Amino acid sequence: MRSLTIVFNILSIITIGNAAKILCVFPVSAHSHYTIGHSLAKGLAARGHQVTFAAPFEEKESIKNLKSVYLEDVKKQAEERFSKSSIFDIANVSAIVIIPFMSKMGLWFSEITYADKAIQTILNSNETYDAVITEAFATDALQGIAYHFNAPSILVTTIGPSTWTNYLTASPSVYSYISNPFLSFTQKMTFYQRIINILAAFLQTSFNSIYSFPQHEKILHKYVPDAPNLYDLIKNTSLHLFNSDPVLHVPLPLAPNIVEIGGIHIEPPKKLPDDLQNFLDDSKEGVIYFSMGGNVKSKEFPQATRDAILRVFSKLKEKVLWKFEDDLPGKPKNVEIRKWLPQQDILAHPNVKLFITHGGLLGGIESLLHGVPVVGIPIFGDQALNMKNAVNRGYGISIPYKEFTEEKFSSALQEMLGNPSYSQKAKEMSILLNDKQVKQIDKAAYWIEYVIRHKGAPHLRVAAHELTWYQYYSLDVILFLILIKIVLIKVFWIVVKKLCNRLCSRKQNKQKQN
Repeated sequence: MRSLTIVFNILSIITIGNAAKILCVFPVSAHSHYTIGHSLAKGLAARGHQVTFAAPFEEKESIKNLKSVYLEDVKKQAEERFSKSSIFDIANVSAIVIIPFMSKMGLWFSEITYADKAIQTILNSNETYDAVITEAFATDALQGIAYHFNAPSILVTTIGPSTWTNYLTASPSVYSYISNPFLSFTQKMTFYQRIINILAAFLQTSFNSIYSFPQHEKILHKYVPDAPNLYDLIKNTSLHLFNSDPVLHVPLPLAPNIVEIGGIHIEPPKKLPDDLQNFLDDSKEGVIYFSMGGNVKSKEFPQATRDAILRVFSKLKEKVLWKFEDDLPGKPKNVEIRKWLPQQDILAHPNVKLFITHGGLLGGIESLLHGVPVVGIPIFGDQALNMKNAVNRGYGISIPYKEFTEEKFSSALQEMLGNPSYSQKAKEMSILLNDKQVKQIDKAAYWIEYVIRHKGAPHLRVAAHELTWYQYYSLDVILFLILIKIVLIKVFWIVVKKLCNRLCSRKQNKQKQN
């Protein structure tokens, strides 16, 4: 025991000796975004690093080596902006509208983050940081924070790599099979879908160039006046972490400074409260767990949709545990509601047969880790794409909210409860997802520490950032080769024509002589 104590103390000294000062800024006021950022910050602090974590959420507990900074102004403005609307209001909005909407939202978050009193205090302090980690969610101007502290810039995106974010690291955007996340196309796109995908990419690139990037430039130089132009900041990104995994998403060609860390927020199952434990243990016919996540509230379902859901539940022999944020009059006896539920711990219970979800990425990771199949009601963003991936892999059924009917919902539940292939496939995918060389937090921490050790690790960055768009796609080379081909054909034609003329002339001369 004494030897183990000595070894532990030595390792602790080594860890502290290599400790870095790291600033993390996660300004998006969505709990799923905060969860990823806080899990990363907490994991880095556990390794001995001194971490400052800024987010629009107040911390409830004190964690060693972790200093929490509450972005109160961001929280207040976000509540004022989004409290009057529901995510259900934009369920039918097309990608043509969503792409500029998301860009504008990123600009807004960038502006209010810089203006937040807590961020201004950090920027005006004499602190130094070995790395700055910022959330990349169309918030490009925030890379100025890393420049301000002369520290490597590390980005974190709460969804997977896609054409929406590839420009940050010049990762390949192959539009024939890499879809814009707001289109929810799979890798096997039809000819029509490939047309739409390319048009969406053109729209995004054009909107960024004409509007979004110039506006980010203004915000950047308003708060970090001596910063270089935005393009220089972007191409100097040291590392980009994504909340994704090839098992959940799709395998993609990634630049060396892109690392997938999907499931970083997962923790070992904890003991459930007694009432929930008894409810799950006593449900011999099985339990359906239902949650629309943190941003989508079940209580905001239209009354007709809510009634349809309850009618379907009333016909089931299984019990239903529903995260519902208000009273629910008229609920059947087999339906139990709670305003908040420990989702990871519930999904780990063996009596949970399926998970009804909005298709959010965190819930998808949690359910698949525990081998629980899903019925999805996707509404917005990447939710439809997440559910299409689940359908394609055989452990999910998707009912887009705009297509939701009582009949489709009932049919989906009956199919999943009566067909064991969904559960079997979920368990097979669970094995793949759990088969990791190291924990995702250790993987993320290693690469962050690697970037710090190697002063930003510029050797990991691809040269594509130094090329113009026409050079990147070799359009100048293709045009040159086409011109050469045209010239050679022209020369060949002239030579052939002259030879033919000469032969004809000789033939005519012979005829005259004869």
